[in-house]
Amino acid sequence: MAFEYLKHALTVPVRVADIQTRFILDTGIGLNLISKSLAARVGCRPDGSTFTGQRMSGQAVTIPLGTVSSLQIGEHSSRETRVGIFDMHAMAGLEQVEGFLSLTSFRTLPVTIDYAARLVILDDGASLARRAKRGSSVPVQIEYDDCSTRLLLRLDLPTGRVITVEVDTGSESVILDQSLAADVGVDLHDQSVRVHEGTDETGYEFTRYFARMDGDISVTGAPRYHVTAPDVMFQKIIYDGLVGDRFLRSFTTTYDLANERMIFSDALTPTLPEPDRKMGVS
Repeated sequence: MAFEYLKHALTVPVRVADIQTRFILDTGIGLNLISKSLAARVGCRPDGSTFTGQRMSGQAVTIPLGTVSSLQIGEHSSRETRVGIFDMHAMAGLEQVEGFLSLTSFRTLPVTIDYAARLVILDDGASLARRAKRGSSVPVQIEYDDCSTRLLLRLDLPTGRVITVEVDTGSESVILDQSLAADVGVDLHDQSVRVHEGTDETGYEFTRYFARMDGDISVTGAPRYHVTAPDVMFQKIIYDGLVGDRFLRSFTTTYDLANERMIFSDALTPTLPEPDRKMGVS
């Protein structure tokens, strides 16, 4: 199925109960989410239970839970699916989508994102074997928490230091904890570093630093899959880092959670233009 960019986020067609709509495919969200308005249309009501997760900066966010009768992605359909119910339309830029699709939907279903062709492909055993033969399989750490799923990948910094990052298609940048700035040769106090202070939608006050680092960030065990001199955002976060669209879209990536691996391979089609980053979510 084809995906479309909403700024840096990938949106895909889904069917919730009998309603066709679009969700953001977000490997960093943890939990499948639907908007309050869609929940009302499909008869999904909060059941009194909640899920509490953490943002990358550490704040706890609690979401009420409910159940949708069915959630269909391509030809794959799941029944009685637990979802978080979220007031998405209170956030600017999310008017075009009705939910977030997390890796929880792919715990047993391998999925490939071909960025160059702008396709999300649900793999079977045969196609998965071909991808593993053609590309490089790397182990990942998967953390399951009830109806939430998180995937962590190891990356090599230019110094040889190995870090563990969350794979987050919902983010745009390479994001590193600011304690790693010296490891990648960035002086956060240099005049060339852009500094942004702000407050997020939870009321958390943050300071972010933006700079270009020298050298490569590469996938541990598969160094051919790397980005050179990336633009990096530094912030105090609870991870070593996150990798988002600007890193991942350089490759074709397969998420094979059942076998605790990602498969990286080269794009087989010409690279398409950069997504339009002027509109949509931030």
